[in-house]
Amino acid sequence: MHEQPFGQRILSWTGGPANPDRFVALGGLRLPAEPDPAALRHTLDTILARHPVLGAGPVPLRTVDDVWAAAAAGRYPPDAKCLLWAYLAGRELLLVAHHNVSDPWSMRLLLREVLKPGTGPAPSYHGSTSTPAPKRVNRSVPFWREMLADVPALAAAPGSGDDEGTAEIRTPSGITQQQAAEVARAVRSTPFVVLLTAFAQALTPLSPGEAVIPVLTHGRQRSDWDTVGLYMNALPVRLRTLTVGAVHRAFAEAYAHEIPFPVLLDTVPQADALFADGGPGLAQFEVIQVPEGAGIEPLTIPPGLGLGGPLLPVNGMTFWLEPGAGGAYTVCVRYRRSYSEADMQALVRRFIDSWEEIRADAQRA
Repeated sequence: MHEQPFGQRILSWTGGPANPDRFVALGGLRLPAEPDPAALRHTLDTILARHPVLGAGPVPLRTVDDVWAAAAAGRYPPDAKCLLWAYLAGRELLLVAHHNVSDPWSMRLLLREVLKPGTGPAPSYHGSTSTPAPKRVNRSVPFWREMLADVPALAAAPGSGDDEGTAEIRTPSGITQQQAAEVARAVRSTPFVVLLTAFAQALTPLSPGEAVIPVLTHGRQRSDWDTVGLYMNALPVRLRTLTVGAVHRAFAEAYAHEIPFPVLLDTVPQADALFADGGPGLAQFEVIQVPEGAGIEPLTIPPGLGLGGPLLPVNGMTFWLEPGAGGAYTVCVRYRRSYSEADMQALVRRFIDSWEEIRADAQRA
């Protein structure tokens, strides 16, 4: 089995998730027709052979009444022989892979191969965090030392409740990938930056003036697009002005200095303290990115499933957009219980309002 530098480094640095056998990535789809379980099992074993990072077969495939209930009742140990599990209910297929060897991009690749099995070996997973050139690190370190100095933490919620543990909400946003792309073209930016701007504006009551928002990128180069593995990378972005143009410039500057997150932790001392469990409250942001043109009718993950987990400690909140059927985004927020569900629902409403204002401005331009 291939070594997983990013996943193993993060797990060792954070002390591991509270339940490592629940730390998984999920991917589900509605198949064009109800499959023969034996044929599907053969397809999955063939896919597994193309992606040895997922371990050795056979892939455990269970035929169930409800894929989500069955998956929630399962356990997924990181030391299992096979790190890919499958559930089938009629036309609904759900794949579960340990997060230490997969990410959302990987799950969409696997679903695409279920629909259209590939031939020949897949590109080898070589680890997303191989040490970059020393010149690149040396050039980037001064930038990160400045960007991560005196980072403002999120304001505490007034009348906060219990701070023990985290909770999660999921709600439809009414925003689609197509709409985000149209707005981005109009403002000469990217869909990710437009959505990040809306989130940063929504965060203002909790982080007035400026904020450092760790964003998660898919971490892949073109040569890695067809490779299963944990490539995701964390990129802190410091925002002082919250227009689309200013956020675009701040993100572009941070991206130009991107180095693997474990390298950032090792070379910039304040980064290790900033992102460690129990560090200052920050708001993480992610737009789940998946390969385009897959032709997949995805299943929407229900709230309260109890699977998955953030790659970074949730000292404040992590806010992500998950694409579903028709490219519609679901807003997902995992947050410290020092904030109430009402606080987070208000944040979601502000995010959608900010998005609508940005969209309206783009249409008037």
